[in-house]
Amino acid sequence: MSVQPRKTDRRTLYTRQVIKDALLELLETNPYDKINVTMLCKQAEITRATFYLHYADLNEVLDEVIAQALEIAETSGGAMDFETRERHLRAVMQAGPQAIRGNEQYLAPCQRIADAPKYRSLFMDDSLAYYIIRKIYLAERDQSVPHLEKACSVSREDADRLFLFVIHGLYYVNRAMKWEKDDSWYRMQYLVNQLFFSGLEGIRSLPEAFRKP
Repeated sequence: MSVQPRKTDRRTLYTRQVIKDALLELLETNPYDKINVTMLCKQAEITRATFYLHYADLNEVLDEVIAQALEIAETSGGAMDFETRERHLRAVMQAGPQAIRGNEQYLAPCQRIADAPKYRSLFMDDSLAYYIIRKIYLAERDQSVPHLEKACSVSREDADRLFLFVIHGLYYVNRAMKWEKDDSWYRMQYLVNQLFFSGLEGIRSLPEAFRKP
């Protein structure tokens, strides 16, 4: 007889969130690679037994925290595919950098991470940058890579590499600005997107022999 999975109760959800919040609090003053379960339990005011009742290890907590942050960034953009978001962003940008203010839903998810200040300590951690970028890549590649392949008329492999270039660039530019959404931040989002759109047009204008292997 099959066993039906038990529905997660409110107390379990609450405890898991307390643990995740405690990790974010620790990241404000400690690099991730210096945090351990003992520190996390102390911060969350729980026992080690309680921790292991909910998580197998610290990395599992980290993965859930990253997933939550990316989900918030994705949700803030609404249910738009890559092409729709790009079309709207091009229209908004015609009015200049400050037109992006209030229209952040058209930016890429790794730019919209700034919408959730709670997670900034996570995205500022040196030891986690590559790991988080990889998570963003895996979450977005199935939609973004085919779009770049079509938009630039390049191979799927080259589109994948271009997408990696874009993600790394957007992430590190925003990280250098500490994800602070001031006038400088909006101007930079405008500039990097102008660079992206110009790059797409530049690749499309190349002879096919230069675009295809």
